[in-house]
Amino acid sequence: AGLFHGTVNPDDGPHARLFRAAALASAVEYRQAIARGLVAGQAEGLLRLADADTPLTDLVAQLQRLGLPPGYVQALDAATATQRAGVPVSHACWQFTQGGWLSPPDWVCDTLAQPGITLQTGVAVASLQREGDAWLLLDARQAVLARSHLLVLANAAGVADLLQPWGAPPWPLSQSRGQVTHWTQAEATPLRLPIAGNGYALPLPGGLLCGATRQPGDDGAELRHADHLHNLQRLQRLTGLPAPADPAQWQGRVGWRLHTDDRLPIAGAMPSLVLPAGSRHDQARLLPREKGLFVLTALGARGLTVAPLLARLVAAQATGAPWPLEQDLADAVDPARWIVRAARRAGAQPG
Repeated sequence: AGLFHGTVNPDDGPHARLFRAAALASAVEYRQAIARGLVAGQAEGLLRLADADTPLTDLVAQLQRLGLPPGYVQALDAATATQRAGVPVSHACWQFTQGGWLSPPDWVCDTLAQPGITLQTGVAVASLQREGDAWLLLDARQAVLARSHLLVLANAAGVADLLQPWGAPPWPLSQSRGQVTHWTQAEATPLRLPIAGNGYALPLPGGLLCGATRQPGDDGAELRHADHLHNLQRLQRLTGLPAPADPAQWQGRVGWRLHTDDRLPIAGAMPSLVLPAGSRHDQARLLPREKGLFVLTALGARGLTVAPLLARLVAAQATGAPWPLEQDLADAVDPARWIVRAARRAGAQPG
């Protein structure tokens, strides 16, 4: 299970605006998926604790200044938050009214069951090749696995691995390990809504999940007892709920978040792998693009929130449909944004 929700930021910059647009789009999609009965989840709101020394009046003032509607986010005092969460909440918090949690495997299976999708598993794409206007996917023996005029690379860190032999400039990517802790229990948990704030906890059918650790540069796939203890300490701080006394009942999962240096995803048309001489590099929209090649990767810790909206952005760019995002937010996640930044820095230097 994973969380989806927006964010509030005092300057309401690209991060906040992107995650707000993404949270509203994902809420619609996930509510529909949950309503179909094949996807486990809950879209009835999510609480995110403010800093302990931030009074409720500051949260209210921020909402008023930004003009954010209560249908998106509300500021709650500790008593109201406690009533809605079903567990003690120690201080003021945000309630993202359309946030919640979802089972990613359920959602993937439900999505892949839609008409028009063919799934092929058990194959590894080792390299890419151009053949006229078509892209070829090759295995390790250079046998053709697939051929298409439209290719979207959405394979996390593997995107950079496939593009590097083509001379694509490297993106500033990093990975961090995360471990979650969960268990099943016969009695229902009193926690009614997911709650987050330097950690998170969410109610599962017949259990509870909490997490997650953050360990940059750690590639260890084994479950660790120390990480379970770390998660359970944060569960206590967030909810006051105990874990099963027997550690044998503690279950877990390890995964990795792929981040960029600016903590924004990478989504859109791939810039030309060989940029023509004389082309302008100071605006992403002016850069030539590699025909038929798109990427969607580095979703970081907010993948469930941003995936539906950014998938629509890529699809719109690929097909010529109207974009679901304004230009400056599309620029903020553009695969070419580091080329643009380098060009602007070079242009700003004295001659």
